Amino acid sequence: MFTYIPFPVNLQGSPLSQKQARTPAATLPGDDFIARQGPAFLAHLLRRLSDELVQGAATWYPSMGVTAPPRTISTLLALDELGPLGITELARLLRQTHPLVITWIRELTSRSFVTAKSDPNDRRRSVVRLTARGKAEVGRARKALSAMEQASLHLLASGGDGPALFGALWRMEGACRETPFADLLQRIAASANPR
Repeated sequence: MFTYIPFPVNLQGSPLSQKQARTPAATLPGDDFIARQGPAFLAHLLRRLSDELVQGAATWYPSMGVTAPPRTISTLLALDELGPLGITELARLLRQTHPLVITWIRELTSRSFVTAKSDPNDRRRSVVRLTARGKAEVGRARKALSAMEQASLHLLASGGDGPALFGALWRMEGACRETPFADLLQRIAASANPR
C-alpha cells in the first residue's frame, strides 16, 4: 500500500528545509501535487515524461536536419525497413490506434515524406510508401537517433539502474498487452469489494 507524501517532505520522506519549502514546486518532486497522489497517477507521470521527451526531440531534431514530427519517426522507420504497408498493418506494428496512425500519415503526407494510395486489390485499404524525400528524412533521423539513444540512456541512468529500468518499462507494457489495465482494475476492485 502506498503511503501518501505529505507536505512538507520530499519523496524520500525527509523534511524539507525552510529554503526548500520556499522553492518553486516544479523543482521539488515531494511538493509536486501529482507525486503526492502516489502510484495511482503512474499514467500521468509517464505522460509528463513522454511529453518532455517528445518536446525535447521536436526542439532538437531541426538542428540535425530532421523535420518530421518526433512521434512519426517510428512510422518512417517501419516503412523504410518493411516497405509499403497498410495503415492497419502500421497501427498493429506500432501498437497505436488506427485513428492516430491516420493522423501521422496525414502529417507525413503533408511534408511529402510518404504517399498513401488505395490498394488496387482492395479499395478500402490504403498502402503507405516512403517517397524519395521520406527516404532522405529516414537517413537524417537514423543519425539523430544515435544521439537520442545516448541521451535516453543517460536519462534512464538518472533513475537508477538504466538497463533494468528500461527492461521494467517493457515488462509493464507487455503485462498490459497480456492483461489490459482495465481488466486488472476490475479484478482488483472486485476482490476489494466482494458483493
